[in-house]
Amino acid sequence: MMDVDLLRPGTVPISPDTILWFEFLLNPSLLQQHLSKPSPDPSATDLIIKFMTINSDQKENEVKIVDSESNDTKPNTAVKWTHRNLALKILSLKVAAHLRWDLDILEKKLPLPIQLTLIQDLLYITSDLTVETPAVPEFTMHPMSDQLLFTTVLYHRWHIRAILYRALNNKQSKQQFLHIPGIQESTYVPPGVVDDIIRKLETLVSNSINVLNNVLESKDINPKMLSFDTFQMLSEDSTEIKQNWENMYSINLEEFKCQIHYDLARFHLLKEEYKEAKRHIIQAKELFYNLSNSEEKLYCKVQKEYLDGCCLACEVPVEGVTSSLTQQLQASIKDQYTILQADNISREIPQVYRNNLELDVQGGSVNRKIVVARDLLLQIQCLNLVRKILDDNIILGDYVTEIQAAGSKGIDVFFSALENVLEEASATDKKRISHYLLYLVHTSNIDRFASKILSNPSYMALFNENELDVIRKSASVEELEMPDLLLKNDWGIPLITYTQNSRLEIFGLEQKLIQSYDTNEIHETLIHLDGKHRMKPLWHVNSCWELPIPLQSVVMSLPRGFLQDYSYVLLAKSRELVISKDFEGAIEILNVLEKEVQQHSQSGNTLIFKLCKLVNWECLLVEIWRCFHIWPATSICDTQNLVTRCKQCLGALQATDQVIPRQEIIEYCIVFLLNMTEWEYLTSLEKRWSYSEFAAAISSVCQDIVKYKGGRKFPREAWDMVLAAFGPSRDQPQKRSNSGNSGTSTGSASRDVIASIGGTLNRLREPMVLTVVISLLARLRNVLRDESSLELHTQYLSLWPAGVPNSNSYNIRSIGELLFQLLTQALKYYPSNVPWLRLMGDLNFVLGYYESAIKYYLEAIMVASDLFSQPIPRSQIDDLVYRRMIKCCAHLQCYTQAAVLCQFLEEVDYTLAFKMAASDQKSCAPADAMDAYYYCIWDTTILEYLIQLHTKRGEHHRKQLAIKVIGSLELNSNNNEEIQREAANIRKAKFLRALAKQYVY
Repeated sequence: MMDVDLLRPGTVPISPDTILWFEFLLNPSLLQQHLSKPSPDPSATDLIIKFMTINSDQKENEVKIVDSESNDTKPNTAVKWTHRNLALKILSLKVAAHLRWDLDILEKKLPLPIQLTLIQDLLYITSDLTVETPAVPEFTMHPMSDQLLFTTVLYHRWHIRAILYRALNNKQSKQQFLHIPGIQESTYVPPGVVDDIIRKLETLVSNSINVLNNVLESKDINPKMLSFDTFQMLSEDSTEIKQNWENMYSINLEEFKCQIHYDLARFHLLKEEYKEAKRHIIQAKELFYNLSNSEEKLYCKVQKEYLDGCCLACEVPVEGVTSSLTQQLQASIKDQYTILQADNISREIPQVYRNNLELDVQGGSVNRKIVVARDLLLQIQCLNLVRKILDDNIILGDYVTEIQAAGSKGIDVFFSALENVLEEASATDKKRISHYLLYLVHTSNIDRFASKILSNPSYMALFNENELDVIRKSASVEELEMPDLLLKNDWGIPLITYTQNSRLEIFGLEQKLIQSYDTNEIHETLIHLDGKHRMKPLWHVNSCWELPIPLQSVVMSLPRGFLQDYSYVLLAKSRELVISKDFEGAIEILNVLEKEVQQHSQSGNTLIFKLCKLVNWECLLVEIWRCFHIWPATSICDTQNLVTRCKQCLGALQATDQVIPRQEIIEYCIVFLLNMTEWEYLTSLEKRWSYSEFAAAISSVCQDIVKYKGGRKFPREAWDMVLAAFGPSRDQPQKRSNSGNSGTSTGSASRDVIASIGGTLNRLREPMVLTVVISLLARLRNVLRDESSLELHTQYLSLWPAGVPNSNSYNIRSIGELLFQLLTQALKYYPSNVPWLRLMGDLNFVLGYYESAIKYYLEAIMVASDLFSQPIPRSQIDDLVYRRMIKCCAHLQCYTQAAVLCQFLEEVDYTLAFKMAASDQKSCAPADAMDAYYYCIWDTTILEYLIQLHTKRGEHHRKQLAIKVIGSLELNSNNNEEIQREAANIRKAKFLRALAKQYVY
């Protein structure tokens, strides 16, 4: 019995109340009994997940195939479902029918792949077709069976809702799930799978919209819904699939169409297709209010508050709904446009108020404090500009620039603001308008501005004939297409000066060489310079042109001439582009140089052959830099090709060829392979080079962790190297290094180790490698500090030794600084790693930076709880974190916060909580801010203590507040433990959100 897969976890021996999954197959009545319970455990959606995943959890031993078209039992050659598979799928569909196919429940409780499979199974049962969604075949609407109509509409509703749900619930990604064979959760969805499904759905979403619109236009349909009893379970001797299609619920047609209209309206709102959204929401509203008198809606799950919200979003009036302050703000901002239009005629509002409105809207939209229509700011600016023209005020601001930037839309808005005042404008007003328009014709570069004036008789009437002639000339210039030759300064004719000076010409060519990054232009410039008598070598032209010594020595050894100059300049240019982070440009230049050198390599010159190799390795180095720079978005890099080239580069060290890569390239190749998890290769690499030892040692640890899951201790090479870097042995001789190389002093060897470790840590990117090195440094700091109350906590600490000889001789400060830099770098690339966030909090805590510590602790909790929406896992956030948060609050004199945090402990520390509460009078925080935290207390013992404390102190306000809070708890004293636990979780989340707002945001 212990090997039997249970429906829910339990202890052994099995409880009599526990139902095994196959019992539902043997006795179908058990399913109805289970689902009829008030709070069935497991829930209906959990049952669906279990039924649909049991096939992947256990090996399929059955060979009997059920064919829906014949009664024959066929061999397992075609893609058919087994007897058990079909039975489990029918069970899943029966549970979904029990939920009345409520997509609100299914899309929230079921992973997207499970939803997809459920829909496919339903299509198979009702249409007898094996369908791979979203490529659903088009069914003819007339005639169509009742069951197929229901399934088709349900699928297409789910199609658009899945895209909508993903867009509205695309939460922060959690920490990467580590697969452990045998205990993988059935609801786990691998990264990228959901995005791939949504991407496929979006390609065919127009088809679903068309189908749903066709259903809405059909008038002679009689919708019915599949019921629990529609699906018939397979018996032991079943040879075909038979369902009771007569056993279906009739659906009110208005209810049916109301739900479809509502789903389409929400989807069009998401796509900002407001016209279509408004059309559907009006229909949904009308149908919904016609149904409001019915007792229970069988199919329609629309909620009134959400329907009213969609109506407000589409500017559909809703009776009896009071607009929120936010909605009133948006409406008032929009209405002020109409007010400004009217004021341009009456001119009652002082200009300063209008200017303030413009600045408020501009500042709010820039800072994202308010969201306004896209053209509202431009409309307000144009209305203010017209008012200033009419008042003959000095016009300050970039009005003309804003109109010009908006293009044709800007011109339309500006002239629309003018049209509003032209009819009632006085002669003086019209004169001012004409003067300003004429000024814009002369000075501005607004496209088609003069043509816009001439296209409207009302504008032309503002000018006399002479002014109109000027405007017509300007309009003709606008319409004239200028030849390209007139738009360029360089006509291809060289400038000929009669006072030519060879030194000035050389200087001009040198400046052109310095400024250009075009390889063709550099090639031509060098050819021109090659025939001149220069006074200084080319590499002295720019003092910033410096090459690494190995490269420089090879280039300088080449025969004096074009190839030497060209190689030097392009190598220097590539390094300039690397400094400015233009890696693509640098790679392009190096590829051009490599091709040029290869053309000269046929001469048999060994120096040219050597230069060709070095340039290729320089290009490899730049590609590695680019990969590190864009990490973790390495998809644009051909990482597999880079891995191969790195191994070839390192292989040159062991070859007999005299050409070897320079040390910087070797180091980067090793670190790149370390980040690409090429650990087996690194551990087998010859360790005669000091800069490969540390990478090999870390690779060995990573290999063992992946192999043994952190269950055993590992070789000490990495630990000993870090000790050598920070310990007293840096200045003392030793006989032999770890690599086996003997020496009389470790001065140079230690310097190599220190340089290797420091250089390697700055280039680490891979999560497992970062985790190993972080745990090593954290363990070393704990050992050297040797104070349990100030220990750092993270993964894999137990892998490393628990003691260090002569610990007082180590530089603990340097280790802490290095750990801080490494954690900062790791969180830059992986900001959602809970253990690293917690460790950063620990590090700030032990250093006395309490506000930063609580900030990182809260960030770790935010990620672990999915922004406080889920219970906080004790495996990641334990009592030690909460106790340190309490100490942080106490040091920051936030004693009420500390008292509330005492409730988060596994066993509430009442002594500490009372002490914090009693210290509240010393708090420097505002009283009203501290009072708000009382509503987050759910422990009655703490509240009773607060009542006594405030009574003793005569603090009547806080006493009443504590009584009010404890009263709200007593009202719920009869609730079961689950409800009380849920209420506590709500208060936890409320408190943590308040802390996050104070310390994180």
